[in-house]
Amino acid sequence: MLKRFFRTEKGQAMVEFALVLPLLLALLCGIIDFGWLYYNQITLNNAAREGARYAVVHYDPTMDWKGDAENRMLTSMAGVSSAAAIVSDPVEQQITASVTATPRILTGFTSTILGRQTMELHASCTMRLEN
Repeated sequence: MLKRFFRTEKGQAMVEFALVLPLLLALLCGIIDFGWLYYNQITLNNAAREGARYAVVHYDPTMDWKGDAENRMLTSMAGVSSAAAIVSDPVEQQITASVTATPRILTGFTSTILGRQTMELHASCTMRLEN
């Protein structure tokens, strides 16, 4: 009777699944969070590029070109939370636009491993003035 009990494989698949499930969940959560943070980084890069381009094309020392460029960057980052945009004054005929954002990490599993709920992302772009 005991020999017959050990020969059956009932429950083997369930035990294997229970052993592999945490690894699969960690991989899935990592993929989701990496994709989300990568999307936010691409959005920041595009916003910085757009702000720098707007600033070099519309540069006029008599007008508020800086505020317009910063507003343009912030509106292009509509999906990114808690973002800040800065456009520098021209230095050697170049303008730099910088953007910083702190998006939330989506899954609780990854934020537990990293030990934080948000990740700080930066992007900047420098372009030459068009005169």
